[in-house]
Formats: sequence, C-alpha cells, structure tokens
Amino acid sequence: MENFTFVVFAIFLSVIAIVDVKTKMIYDKILIPMAAVGIFFDAAGWLVPVDEGIFCAAIGFVMMYAVFKMARGGLGGGDVKFSAVLGLWLGTKLFSAILIASVLAAVVGIFFYVKTRDAKFEIPFAPFLTIGALLTEI
Repeated sequence: MENFTFVVFAIFLSVIAIVDVKTKMIYDKILIPMAAVGIFFDAAGWLVPVDEGIFCAAIGFVMMYAVFKMARGGLGGGDVKFSAVLGLWLGTKLFSAILIASVLAAVVGIFFYVKTRDAKFEIPFAPFLTIGALLTEI
C-alpha cells in the first residue's frame, strides 16, 4: 500500500477504533465513506483488483456474520460490516488481519477474565481488527 492510501486507511481505522472504544458502536456514516474510498482506490489500481476486493468483502462479511450469529452478542453487527469494508481495502490479506485480531482479542479476553473472574465484560473488537489490518500492511 502506497503512502497516500496507507495514511487514508490509517485515518479511517483510527476513527473507527476510537469510536468503538468510546461508544461500542461502529457507525455506517464512517463505514460507507470508507467503503466508497476503498472501491475507488481499487478501481484506480492503488490497492487490490476490484474483483478481489469485492470477493473478499463478501467472504469477510459471510464469515463474520456466521460468527455474529453463533456468538449471540459476542460480536456486533458493526464488526461484521467493518470486516466487509476491510476486504475492499486488504483483499486476501483480510483473512490474516482477522486471524491476528482474533488472537489478540482472545489474549486480552483471557487476561481480563483471569484478572476479574467475571465473564460478563465487553471488549470492542474494532481496535483488534485495526491492529490486524495495520500489521498486514506494514
């Protein structure tokens, strides 16, 4: 990812992560512009081929939607949509980003559980997706 596209990507990711930490929400008013810019960058040849971006967005959405349904509240709908948008930007690197995010979130979750012995805490997932996405682009 070139410098300009990386900076734009990092700004979107930072806003989403901060908003998720503060509100436990990922808003469409951030995701829709990020998706539009991702498609534009794909079409311009700056990220991944358009067909790869759209395919990975669809697979990422379906994958995370399945987790959303199975987790019964352990994952939010915003995380599902965020994963799809990341597919537009990352292409096949999306799957590495999700794996990194999942491992990091699991480690943090285990730490919090051991520390508090309370399984009822909530950890926003977008910051972990952000870290995973950034690590795949470094």
